[in-house]
Amino acid sequence: MSWRHVRGHDENAAALRQSIAEGRLPHALLFVGPEGIGKRLFAKTLAQALLCERSTETALDPCGVCPSCVQVMAGTHPDVLMIAKPEDKHELPISTIRDLCIDLGLKPMRGTRRVAIVDDADDFSEEAANAFLKTLEEPPFGSVLILLGTSAELQLDTVLSRCRVVRFKPLDDATLATVIQESHLVDNPQDAARIAALAEGSVGRAQGLAMPDFAAFRRALLDEIAGQSGFDPSALARRVEAFSKEAGKESAAQRGRAGLLIAELTRLFRGVLWQTAGLEPPTPDSDDRRAMHALAERLEPEGVFVLADRCMEANYHLQRRVNLGFLLEALFHDLAAILKR
Repeated sequence: MSWRHVRGHDENAAALRQSIAEGRLPHALLFVGPEGIGKRLFAKTLAQALLCERSTETALDPCGVCPSCVQVMAGTHPDVLMIAKPEDKHELPISTIRDLCIDLGLKPMRGTRRVAIVDDADDFSEEAANAFLKTLEEPPFGSVLILLGTSAELQLDTVLSRCRVVRFKPLDDATLATVIQESHLVDNPQDAARIAALAEGSVGRAQGLAMPDFAAFRRALLDEIAGQSGFDPSALARRVEAFSKEAGKESAAQRGRAGLLIAELTRLFRGVLWQTAGLEPPTPDSDDRRAMHALAERLEPEGVFVLADRCMEANYHLQRRVNLGFLLEALFHDLAAILKR
């Protein structure tokens, strides 16, 4: 793995390369941007570049084949520390942060640096953030901390002020379509282009959208929501929950699929707003446009805003690990009530 495998973020790589060439690589970096666009891959590639045994550090260009590079990508390098929010928690526990701070202070085992990658930086508890501040402000010599989040605005001020913020943009449609094809998610360029247009720059979203069973369920869900005859909210909630659970035994996979469906509902209502404003909804799917047009004929813009906001609220609670069944039941009952009005 090297920078050529990290698509769409060349400017960020060049800026960090310039910083290290000038001897001012920050000790703490906060990567922010939408989920699924490659921040984690970028962080691991940066760790490779800092620890590569064949390339000089100032070049910031990992060879991808030396033992150090291989270990970083495999997640087994002793000087790369990776932590994330536990599956059963909605915040990064203070104990996890304290253990990281202790491990980061140990002497490097292979090289001259230690690199810590902290996933889920949006979910610092105030106590965990306070435990991290000393290390963020005065990290052990040679160490680099990389925090991954979705938005600088979601970070605590005490954390934000101690990091250099690196903003990541969604991948453009052409780049994402190339990634989709190279990953063999679909069989032809036309499908890759269609999914790229729907995925909003996210490889993670594209992977979900490319699943054949997801595409069929998505179509049925959007058409039922937009249908003139209405829908049974409890029955629809049960079907969405059952389909989400088919994603796997792990609750993260189930929430991921449910979140993708809720995001598609949000996109539907956003398209309706475009339609009510007299604009063509930004979707490549003609069936989506028909559903948006049908809703636009029945709804006032104020109602559409409420529908979209309710979906975004549901997604927020989904990330906070609210019970999936209860969340979907409440969401579809609220959507049905608003659509009836």
